[in-house]
Amino acid sequence: MAEIKVQKKSGWPWWAWVILALVAVALIWWAMSAMGDEEEATVATTPPAVATAPGAVGDETAGAVDRAPITDLAVLMDAQDPAALVGREVRLQGVSVQEMVGDASFWVGEDQDRRVFVILDEQIPSPPPEVEGRVNVNQGQTVDVQGSVRAGDDLPGGVLDDEGRNALGDRPIYVWAQAAQVATRP
Repeated sequence: MAEIKVQKKSGWPWWAWVILALVAVALIWWAMSAMGDEEEATVATTPPAVATAPGAVGDETAGAVDRAPITDLAVLMDAQDPAALVGREVRLQGVSVQEMVGDASFWVGEDQDRRVFVILDEQIPSPPPEVEGRVNVNQGQTVDVQGSVRAGDDLPGGVLDDEGRNALGDRPIYVWAQAAQVATRP
């Protein structure tokens, strides 16, 4: 009898590697899309350095109060000297969105007469799925906002259109939000 040399192939066939690669791509796609299903996305950037007004000489308690974050909306609405709040850190929780002015600007507060203007930092990275204005804030929701107090005449260029500038009007201060999260929906 004649011997026929049969060469044995080692390893998996090429088509098995193709199927394995397709399964891996599908799993990665599924994992990425599952992460983007969160409707309430939290976005944040590093808060800016907060400029504070120094306390009275020898009065360390006043200095500590000046550096404490503002957590009560009434402090912003009822300030006798709003300019003294410029530069202070703001950490508001559960404030009501009264009115939307744009995709990234809105009023928070109790009613039309007692409210504070908020502008979201448009440099906030948007988690998937992309939303216009980075955070999907709507009238009637309650939101948590972190940022800083800025002077009303200190608006960065291109942030607000004419409607937004008119809405801010002659308000002496507004909140520049570096982080925002929708707390509850209507």
